[in-house]
Amino acid sequence: MNQDFIEGQTDLELVEVDSIVDSLSTWIEQGAEDIVTFFSSDEVSDILDEIKELGTELSNALKVVKVIRKSASIPDKLFMRKMERYCAGLVSIPASKREKYVKRVGKEALNKDSVFILGVLNKIEELSKIDILIRLFEAKMDEEIDDQTYRRMMLQVDRTMFSDILFLRDNICDGEIKITSVETENLLATGWLIFAGIGIGSATEDGGNLYSYTHTAKQFCNIVFQSNFEINDNINPAVGTLSFDIIG
Repeated sequence: MNQDFIEGQTDLELVEVDSIVDSLSTWIEQGAEDIVTFFSSDEVSDILDEIKELGTELSNALKVVKVIRKSASIPDKLFMRKMERYCAGLVSIPASKREKYVKRVGKEALNKDSVFILGVLNKIEELSKIDILIRLFEAKMDEEIDDQTYRRMMLQVDRTMFSDILFLRDNICDGEIKITSVETENLLATGWLIFAGIGIGSATEDGGNLYSYTHTAKQFCNIVFQSNFEINDNINPAVGTLSFDIIG
């Protein structure tokens, strides 16, 4: 490692992103035994004790470490692959941008970021989603989104199948839609669509419930897929509207 995991501080220190990547790459190259040895060491036990002191929000870190400790039996090689891919993505973000972000938020906030990310990575099953997670974190670094929006989007990505995210990319619109496919059903269930009103039928079209893509969905597509939706930050995304077709 390029620096000690703990640098004699009373709070949990976070190593540089490059150091994390170097260490993970070494552990993966040397095999599961070295990974288990590291995560079973007194050094890690001390880290875990300090994590506990930072608050219950960080308890997911304990679960992640327990997962890694079982890696000798290979059930969690996927987790290490996800970690490696995520860290490789972090390195693609310019160092100057990362350094500026660290100075702005401070170490404690950065540690909370890291534990939140570990919790999400631990649950995600599709490697293809990891590039999206990186883009969202970069958007947070650039202050395109605040922390609450970032976490909301990360959790929605976790809950949504990657194929449904691609459907969202290809079909999102400003207008109102009906639920006509498995994909739109799933997007409604995972929070990308919201009830927008009831449409009255006409001679050529049935009425029924109408839905619209949420403020978060449009903002997400702007960030991840370079869509160009106009975002009104003053709206209440939880409020729908009633829509009626005039029959003449």
